[in-house]
Amino acid sequence: MITANELYEAINQFAPFETAMSFDNVGILIGSSETSSDSVLTALDATKSVLEEAVRKNIRMILTHHPVIFEPLRQLREDSIPYLAVKYGLTILSAHTNLDIAPGGVNDTLAECIGVRADQHTDEECTLIGTLDRPMDAVTFAGQIKERLRLRGLRFTDTKKELHRVLVACGAGGGSIGLAVKCGADALVTGEIKHHQIGFANDHGIAVFDLGHFQSEDMIIPVLTERLNRLFPGTAFIRAESDTDGVYYI
Repeated sequence: MITANELYEAINQFAPFETAMSFDNVGILIGSSETSSDSVLTALDATKSVLEEAVRKNIRMILTHHPVIFEPLRQLREDSIPYLAVKYGLTILSAHTNLDIAPGGVNDTLAECIGVRADQHTDEECTLIGTLDRPMDAVTFAGQIKERLRLRGLRFTDTKKELHRVLVACGAGGGSIGLAVKCGADALVTGEIKHHQIGFANDHGIAVFDLGHFQSEDMIIPVLTERLNRLFPGTAFIRAESDTDGVYYI
């Protein structure tokens, strides 16, 4: 059995909530700090399917990466996620950019998975700069990313040169392309990048690897779930089976 406040304090030890970006919204966002549960559902997003799974499994607490409330609410419709969470009596915690930049957090986990050794963290932009385990061209690196993350596909550009230095920016990290130039990176790996940012990268000889937002962060959930199960052996932390982005590939 664990309370929401105990879970908050545990996460605060390895991913301090005060380190979240100023635009972010993290912590206990719905429900009471006194809510207690013998199991916690973990997910990247608090979708309707995830809420319904919690109810179906009689779980009162959900831990997500993306904030269940991000922007100020101007209305509260009966089909909205916050409304449904309250209706179902759920307490929801979210650890977002504080988890992105934490040691062993999202960026570190993504970099390790794709074969990038982190040299420097640039927390003000939620990124890290690192070196590939071995130099390779863009096509080979794209294949390595796809295989290691078990992706169904990804977008990438090819500068026709050997890649050494890589800027890793999980989630919507396309805005970090200027930092990639400044850091002397050969490549940017991220989950979201805009058309004009790809053009900027092309102009500066930087290969871009766009994994998809969900796919660039999804690997942290099993890592986080396992870590919390070790910290709280009396509580079952369970990865939500319904936690997907609903995207299909043909």
